[in-house]
Amino acid sequence: MAVTVRVPGSLKEWFRGSDEASCQGGTLGECIDQLDHEFPGIRDRLLNEEGEIGAILIFLNGENVTKLEGLATSISDGDELGVIPFAAGG
Repeated sequence: MAVTVRVPGSLKEWFRGSDEASCQGGTLGECIDQLDHEFPGIRDRLLNEEGEIGAILIFLNGENVTKLEGLATSISDGDELGVIPFAAGG
């Protein structure tokens, strides 16, 4: 079993047109590293220049990971990650 990554339509191109991916690892950072292996460049799209979450929003089971432990947040089989772009407004 793995962690399910849900992707909105606006980001499907990052995941070769899929709205869902999966990864494994003990932490969010490990999961992102695995995703980057499967989808080269995804790490740079998900993280800012400092290698921190900030380019997009990531939710673990509905909770914003920046309110948890960021990339060190523990993940478990069966968890669900949501990747959501920031909304621009004006």
